[in-house]
Amino acid sequence: MLIASLFLLWMVVILLVVAVVALSRQVRAMQEGAGAVAPRAVVAVPGRAAPVVSAPTLAGDMLTIGGPSADGRAQLLLFIAPGCAASRSAVRDALALTNRTQLRLLFLGEGRAEDYADMLRQHRIRDIDIILNAQVGADFRIGTRPSAALIDAGGRLLARGAIDGRAQLEALLAHGQADAAAGQDTDTKIVALAS
Repeated sequence: MLIASLFLLWMVVILLVVAVVALSRQVRAMQEGAGAVAPRAVVAVPGRAAPVVSAPTLAGDMLTIGGPSADGRAQLLLFIAPGCAASRSAVRDALALTNRTQLRLLFLGEGRAEDYADMLRQHRIRDIDIILNAQVGADFRIGTRPSAALIDAGGRLLARGAIDGRAQLEALLAHGQADAAAGQDTDTKIVALAS
């Protein structure tokens, strides 16, 4: 009986050693794989070039955000979340405040299209004006939603910040337009808008 217990104990110890070795090899392989991923070269800093990101719209077309605009219009990116009352209000305000001939209004979110269906119908948002891609929000350093980012026709990020109400969206648009005209760096102004 004692010999059988010792034999089983040694078998358990050997199995544990094999498991630890296998686990350490997996961890090392994951670390090497993570090290192979190149860090993103461009981060979203107001006053500098916006990150250039290509993502599909709900209609299936590939759309490039950032970089020089093909149609000569600035872009207002509105980062929204489904089922969020503040996001619904921000969508309504953005549609009311923007002149669509001078500014391309794009709605960005993440998740499933079905989650946004009610918001799209209610506000008559076209499928070509919404992108569901979490990476775009990460590239623009968007945390809370709703948030907005304003990019001029040349691809420069003019303003970025959280939107808690219509007044903040108006301020973001006004600062972005004023800084586009003056060519100023807006980084200090966005801190005030986002706080």
